[in-house]
Amino acid sequence: MMRLENPSSGPNTNGSQFFITYAKQPHLNGLYTVFGKVIHGFEVLDIMEKTQTGAGDRPLAEIRLNRVTIHANPLAG
Repeated sequence: MMRLENPSSGPNTNGSQFFITYAKQPHLNGLYTVFGKVIHGFEVLDIMEKTQTGAGDRPLAEIRLNRVTIHANPLAG
């Protein structure tokens, strides 16, 4: 599941972020919209999942997605 959110902590602080979840997150149902699905590169997802995190569950090392391919509908015919 992926989710996009537009957090704001005050004036001139708007941004956006998306989340790639490693497993089902039923507590998020009805709160966020799923807009994508990982269909390739699960080995990269494994590495991201095992990355050490610090305060606020933020990764200690930067994780950067250098390339993303968007399919209009990867599950269609």
